Amino acid sequence: MKDGRIAQSGKYDEILGSGEVFMELVGAHKDALTTLDAIDSMNGGNVPSPSSGKANPKLSRSLSSVEKKDKANNDEENAQSGQLVQEEERERGRVGFWVYWKYLTLAYKGALVPFVLLAQILFQILQIVSNYWMAWAAPVSKDVEPPVSMSILIYVYVILALGSSLCILVRSLFLATAAYKTATLLFNKMHLSIFRAPMSFFDSTPSGRILNRASHLRRIKYC
Repeated sequence: MKDGRIAQSGKYDEILGSGEVFMELVGAHKDALTTLDAIDSMNGGNVPSPSSGKANPKLSRSLSSVEKKDKANNDEENAQSGQLVQEEERERGRVGFWVYWKYLTLAYKGALVPFVLLAQILFQILQIVSNYWMAWAAPVSKDVEPPVSMSILIYVYVILALGSSLCILVRSLFLATAAYKTATLLFNKMHLSIFRAPMSFFDSTPSGRILNRASHLRRIKYC
C-alpha cells in the first residue's frame, strides 16, 4: 500500500525483488528493530549481571527501602525509554458542545437538522390538538348533546392521527439519513487515515487497538 492505493501485489520474494517500494518498507522496519535492539542493549548494560559475582543473601535482604525505591524508579525509566508501543491517551471530562455541533453539521452541513426538529414540533402539536379535540368534542354524559356528530369527531381524529404518523415518518427518514451519512463519512475518513499513516504509526500502535476502534465505529454506523 502507498498513499492509500495498492502499489504492488504478489508473493513476498517476488515483491521484494521486483520494486523499490516494498524494499524501502522492509528496510524501515529493520531499522526500527535495530534501534529497539540497541536501546535494549544499552539498558541491559547498566544492570549488573547476577553471574558476575556471588551475591550474599543476607546483604540482599538488608537493602534499605530507599534503595529499593530508587531501583524501581530506574527500572521504570529504562522500560519507558525502550518502549516501542505507545500508551493510548484518554481524555477525561465533559464533551464540549462543539463536538456535538460538528457531528450534527457533518452530513449535508446540517441541512436536515431543521427538518427533523420541525417534524418533531409538528408531531407534538398534533398530539396536543388531538387530546384537546377528544376532550372538547366527546360528550360528557348521555344526557348532554355533543357539539359535533360522532362521524365528524372520528374523521377529525383520524386526520390528526394520520398527520402525527406522517410527522413521525418524516422525522425518522431524515434522522436515519443524516446519521447514516455522518457515520459513513467518519468511517471512510478513518480508513483513509489508517491507509495513509506512516510505518512508525503501526510500529507504535498494536493492530488489536486499530481493529477495536474500527469495529466500534462500524457498529455505530450500522446501528
